[in-house]
Amino acid sequence: MLLHILPLALGAAVSPALLGASLELLARFGRRGVRMLLLYLLGAALVVASVVGISLVLPQKPAAGGNSIISDIVDIALAVLLLVIAGVLIFRRPAPAGESAKPTPKAHPQSKWASVGVLGLGVFMMVTNFSTLVLLLAGSHEVTSASVDPVIRGLGYGLLAVGALAPILLPLVWMLVSPAAATRDLGRINDAITRHGRVIGIVVSLATAAYLLARGFGLV
Repeated sequence: MLLHILPLALGAAVSPALLGASLELLARFGRRGVRMLLLYLLGAALVVASVVGISLVLPQKPAAGGNSIISDIVDIALAVLLLVIAGVLIFRRPAPAGESAKPTPKAHPQSKWASVGVLGLGVFMMVTNFSTLVLLLAGSHEVTSASVDPVIRGLGYGLLAVGALAPILLPLVWMLVSPAAATRDLGRINDAITRHGRVIGIVVSLATAAYLLARGFGLV
């Protein structure tokens, strides 16, 4: 089961939008950047927990371990959603240079409302990050359907959550472990993400859609 959801967790971990917003928060809030990134992480984690909850009400595979037609249809439907997302990214006109599609809190960095804004930003960015949500939902559905021990099931949910939140967790851990190196290098990473984020999103959506289609048609 864990091997089946690993590609989905890895795909969910590749999110230029979430990572770019994380880096912008660190740059914008300076010394308060780590605290704000924790609030951003909390907002995103609330959405991840909600998606896992939604997976509990989806049609499940039979307890005996066989594949149900309805469950295969769920995989295929999620793959189609990823193909639609890839199509939108392919045909959408790129934003002009210097403009960012990522919202930032409107409040001044020292405002008491900045924390609320950053928490809401985490919710908003995850809710609108459709490719990550689709992968998270597909993986959670797989974990929920699997006939495994509760410990293995918990590991599966944890793997998916870490994957979905990796674009926030990685900069956070980097800042805590090596602030000097993080401050020096995160700006360059953010510039690279701005330039290549669209292509990365297309590749990840197409690759994971192919994986879900293969699962839906019983090829893997």
